[in-house]
Amino acid sequence: MSNTPPLLEQFTNFDFRELPIGVYMTSLDGRFIVANRIVREMLKLPLEGRLDANILQYYANPADRDAAIAEAKRLAAEGKHVDRGILRLKVAGKDLFVEDYCKILQDAEGQVIGFVGCMVDITQSYESRRHEQELRERVDELRFDIGRILHANTTTLVMVKQTLDAVIEAFEPKPYRDMSVPHAQEVETALTEYANLLANAIERLMRSADEQRRLQALTAADWKKLQGYVSFLREYKERIPTPESFPATLRKLANDIGRIHAAIVPGNLARETVREVQNTAWQLERFANLVEVLETRAAVIQMDYTIHSLREFVTTDKREQIPFRHLNVKSLIDECAKRMAEYARSLKIDIDRRDVGELFIMGNERDLLRALSNLLHNAIKYSWRRDPERTKPAWVSVRTFVREKQVHIEFENWGVPIKREEIERGKVFELGYRGELSKDRGRLGTGIGLTDARRVAEAHGGRVEVESHPAFRGLQDEKSAQYYSQPFLTKVTMILPLADGAK
Repeated sequence: MSNTPPLLEQFTNFDFRELPIGVYMTSLDGRFIVANRIVREMLKLPLEGRLDANILQYYANPADRDAAIAEAKRLAAEGKHVDRGILRLKVAGKDLFVEDYCKILQDAEGQVIGFVGCMVDITQSYESRRHEQELRERVDELRFDIGRILHANTTTLVMVKQTLDAVIEAFEPKPYRDMSVPHAQEVETALTEYANLLANAIERLMRSADEQRRLQALTAADWKKLQGYVSFLREYKERIPTPESFPATLRKLANDIGRIHAAIVPGNLARETVREVQNTAWQLERFANLVEVLETRAAVIQMDYTIHSLREFVTTDKREQIPFRHLNVKSLIDECAKRMAEYARSLKIDIDRRDVGELFIMGNERDLLRALSNLLHNAIKYSWRRDPERTKPAWVSVRTFVREKQVHIEFENWGVPIKREEIERGKVFELGYRGELSKDRGRLGTGIGLTDARRVAEAHGGRVEVESHPAFRGLQDEKSAQYYSQPFLTKVTMILPLADGAK
């Protein structure tokens, strides 16, 4: 009679010892009868000799063992075996995740007497997948939170805009009829006029009394400041680095002159000249304040749209999916222009839609409106609003046409260039990327407009194309330092399939 245990007799035909995966056999109660080197190494068991161990002691949750046996029996009744079951074991206090391929062993009477199977250590990949899933869940939660935060911010911006509107109304009578930002040339002309008036008033004040009475009215330091301010007011365009800083700098200067005026000791200087300095300083400060408030209002309008667009982009796949349907391109463009109307007005930019036709496409209206609005917003934002040689107002044109059963929706503007290598290398489509020349004059942006537009276009079987070239025939040498200082015509085109049956 053989001394070989009954379970081993069913295993003698397998040469498992040097297999590159873990092979084992256990009794029904979990005692190890056979385990090759791979299993022994996994479970930190002696590499040679008989085993005195039970697989149950390695289960992180002992109840999982009963569930695994029940599942194995259920599959056996269907003529199947456990395939790729995941076991979470504990070895030396650390988690061990294994893929378990297991088959029930039965005696002659059909009673379950044990299990034979193999184990594959998948701890590293399993942990990676688990961490990836946890990260995805956290990102999803974060995206939801971002959506709520951005929504709250848009509400705040609406309140800010309403407050700014009230402040602008309080400037009555004001030199501008609407609430748009005046052209830079208009601002510069008005600032120069107010600055010269204030410089003249200070000079008259300094001549209105002899030195003794002047020093009784103000300190020598204050008179020295006023003298310096006269020079600055007459030369402010040479002294202030950028035109964008003209209003803020002159506002602060006028405010300081007002502070010095308040310190004048009465009775020493001619009353009319003192009052003239006060009034002209107040007029300069008031005008500069108005310009800054108008510019802030325009920035708030732009920020409101930017945040709204970011929120839409972040929460796109969290929204209910809208089925594709027939859409009129003209209606889409009209809605985009409506959304951008106040922003365009705030910058005195015309939206020209004369060449938009009645064309039809199949698409998701919400996504297309977001993408097209982003393209129109970019065209407005990067437009130049003034050029000494141009009499035509700043503009953005929108055109549509059909070519080879493809609807072309073009957005063209006159203004900030896009470098050729940024287009050719596809950097303009990278998420978060903003062109090297896009940040002049404090223009806000997130770098998602073109990225989102291309994703939406591709989801509709289309594409987005970008081109940018000098607006005039003058300087064409890209190596010149002045090449990208001139205005460019920039065209961004979304190309989408024409709807079946449309002409």
